[in-house]
Amino acid sequence: MSDPSIMSHMFISSFGANKHENGASVLPLPLNLIALIISYLDRPADLSRTCRTCRVFHYIGLPQLYSNVSLRSYGYIRYSGRDGRPDGCGMASPFSMGLYGLVSRNIAGYVRSFEVCGEWKEHALEEHAKVGRVPDETMMLNSLVRVAVEKMAVLDSFSWALNIKMLPAVWTGLAQRSSLTNLTVRFPSSRHPRPITLVPPMPNLQRLKITDIDPLCYPDDISLLLLGSKKLRHLKLHWSPRMREERELSTHESAYFGRCATARYSIPLKTVAIQNLYTYHDISGCNLFDHSFVEEVTFLNSTGGIGDDPGNAFVDQHNDWRQNNDDLPSNLKMLRVDKTSRQQCSFIEHIKGLERLYLIGPQGRRAKDTTPNSGTPLPNSPASSYSSYSGTDNPNVMALKDDYIETITKCHGSTLKHLLLLPQWRLTDEDIALIVHHCPNLEQLGIGAEFSNFQRLRLLVPFLKNLTALRILSSPDDSTFVNKMRDMDDRGMHEKRLAEETSRWNLSKLRFMELGGEDLIFEIGNREAGKAGSKKIVKKKACEEVKNVAIWAFDCHEI
Repeated sequence: MSDPSIMSHMFISSFGANKHENGASVLPLPLNLIALIISYLDRPADLSRTCRTCRVFHYIGLPQLYSNVSLRSYGYIRYSGRDGRPDGCGMASPFSMGLYGLVSRNIAGYVRSFEVCGEWKEHALEEHAKVGRVPDETMMLNSLVRVAVEKMAVLDSFSWALNIKMLPAVWTGLAQRSSLTNLTVRFPSSRHPRPITLVPPMPNLQRLKITDIDPLCYPDDISLLLLGSKKLRHLKLHWSPRMREERELSTHESAYFGRCATARYSIPLKTVAIQNLYTYHDISGCNLFDHSFVEEVTFLNSTGGIGDDPGNAFVDQHNDWRQNNDDLPSNLKMLRVDKTSRQQCSFIEHIKGLERLYLIGPQGRRAKDTTPNSGTPLPNSPASSYSSYSGTDNPNVMALKDDYIETITKCHGSTLKHLLLLPQWRLTDEDIALIVHHCPNLEQLGIGAEFSNFQRLRLLVPFLKNLTALRILSSPDDSTFVNKMRDMDDRGMHEKRLAEETSRWNLSKLRFMELGGEDLIFEIGNREAGKAGSKKIVKKKACEEVKNVAIWAFDCHEI
């Protein structure tokens, strides 16, 4: 359908009955049907060629072509690998030309999602910093983005992921867009002087994600935004890992939620995600979040685990909720954390109806970018007792295995659908039997276990009728199991053995399986059509091919 010549023929036939050379007539094709066909084009190149086919295709396809706009800036000139010509030859960069097109042409009104990302090169930074000025090219960029935003009457989602700070002009322009519901902002890591903005409220904002917050890099004040955006339901806050790496208490909880605490306003959030925050818990006596609304909670690389000082926390949830069980989240469906503690285990015991639990291990995907280093904590620092577990070296972590499994199966077995346990918890047959018996509704499961043969999977998979994804996690301290699996794979045995074994699970819905490593992921397909007694089709898959499956997608140190 992406061939413009075919679509042009459909358009011509839509004006009425036409005659082919053989005398056959062509029925008219309604415009709404053409619009439906064009809606299935998802590649910008196909949409662009379609819009150049004729006037009607241009009229129908143009809103879809510009509904999602992403402009990426590069700090250097890129050259084509085909003919060696520079991008934007004879004009400015594609980034600048794209921004110019949004400002100068009547197309910005079609934009629903707008993103600017990449590297923006600034000149003479030190000279401008000495006199407290923002470079002219940065001011011009923000001015153009502001003008473009003002022309986007139906803007729903905006993302700023450039390496420079977004200036007040853009913030003000976004606040005036009543259609805006989704906002993502990345703060820069540079410490050159920039004006600090008191971000105004956005009346219809529903999703807010702020990343790379660093108090020493002049971040904007979002406290008024959190207080005044009454429709905010999803909040993700990510601080620079530098603060935890250097044990630097450079911020306070009240810097972000102080206005909400003063106004006694509990934000009715459904999703809360916090990463890398290192600060004192200096707000007490009020709930920052409405516990009756919270459905999903994520805490990554934040306090609240073994070895952490309880006074150094984002929200001292374990102590507060433990003291008052009547104030527990009443609708919590998902909990995702990368630290374990007895307080957290007690919290899991007292909540009801948990459906998804993800305990992320130290080897979670892309963990190297965000985990703190293991340097010696500073003397007299609130983090002097901080320790990040890495495996069986921490006996406290290993001692929690039985408590967690007992709590999870006893309190949430009937409702649990997704379960990811720490890879260093090597489950015994008794542990697996407990999970299978008490959690019959599991759909995705990730556990640390070592199966000497595939026949032992019969103790697990056939009894979980709804299981669609299974991960057998490798131990962070012992690679014997995963090496054995890789050696077997070199002989081409995995697909054959899995096809034989899974064919015996007639009622199984299992579709994806991992055997000790992300390079050992397999898709289990249906039997060959029309062949009774045939084996199931098993194919090896790359990790990227299962990135949308929750048990893999949430096993990472990212919010």
